[in-house]
Amino acid sequence: MARTKSILTEARQIERAVTLIQLGARLQVLESETDLSYERLLRLYKEVAGKSPSKGQLPFSTDWFMTWQPNIHSSLFLNLHEYLNKVAELDEIDTVIKAYQLYLEQMQAEGLEPLLSVTRAWRLVKFVDNGMLTMTKCRKCGGHFVTHPHEIARHYVCGLCQPPARAGKGRPAVREAVGAALDDADMPTLEAEGMDVGASDDARIETLAEAVTGLAAPAAAASRRTPKAALPAPALKVTRPAADNLSKVW
Repeated sequence: MARTKSILTEARQIERAVTLIQLGARLQVLESETDLSYERLLRLYKEVAGKSPSKGQLPFSTDWFMTWQPNIHSSLFLNLHEYLNKVAELDEIDTVIKAYQLYLEQMQAEGLEPLLSVTRAWRLVKFVDNGMLTMTKCRKCGGHFVTHPHEIARHYVCGLCQPPARAGKGRPAVREAVGAALDDADMPTLEAEGMDVGASDDARIETLAEAVTGLAAPAAAASRRTPKAALPAPALKVTRPAADNLSKVW
């Protein structure tokens, strides 16, 4: 009976390791969460992923989870993780796996690219368990978000209620927003306002971006610094005694 239990336990660990590899976990996560030997994990990784595992240290800083978009993704995952902890009796690593799978399903349903890797998700849970990070309630929306433990809860406002000044305003976002505005714009009105609607997309985007997003690049003439005028070479003044000395040397 003991032998059968051992086989079943090993089979569950292999299944767990395969799931983690398919989700993109690093080899260090597998070593930490299973009792399989390094050699077996390495063979299993190569067989499942079809390549050797990545080398190098795992991400160890909490700063990544505090940046705007990663904080939103991390908070979504951690809320799923906390919910599963309350309603399901699972091993810790199985809770991480299920929560991460739900996170991926949510990203797919919303058509968004997942920013949180399973290794970072696993690391996030470790940070929370060790008191390096926590969850704080937003005083505006009531959602719980990943924060540092010393965050003042009664004054905390999440990144969704109060996004950074340039949140989502990178170059691709500007082009997408302006392109959508151009598609819906009234072309006769734009022509009356002096915009060349027959110009190239780039020119139209640059012209309308300032009105739509306030992010149009400044005019080339204003953005370039006027080069300083070339200063005339200083005249070489040679005093009479110095000239006499030079003539003696030469």
